[in-house]
Amino acid sequence: MSSCAFGELGAWFGLMLGGKSNANSEIGVRLVPRHVKAGIAANEEEADKRVRENDLVNGEEIIRDRMKVDEIVVSKEDDAWKPKE
Repeated sequence: MSSCAFGELGAWFGLMLGGKSNANSEIGVRLVPRHVKAGIAANEEEADKRVRENDLVNGEEIIRDRMKVDEIVVSKEDDAWKPKE
């Protein structure tokens, strides 16, 4: 995903949602167990609710309201910036 342009990310997000917001999408299938394992939710039902009411809503807002990308900055490791020991 590091080389994915924002337009492609939006398309990917839409595909993962299956065209609609639901926790049965690939995103929901991945997030529900992750939320339970991380202790964010006590059980799968609570995690499913969080995915539907929080994660998917936030993701849709980010995709909908994103701005056009004019420039992509490629980051690289530069040893000159490493702290001196």
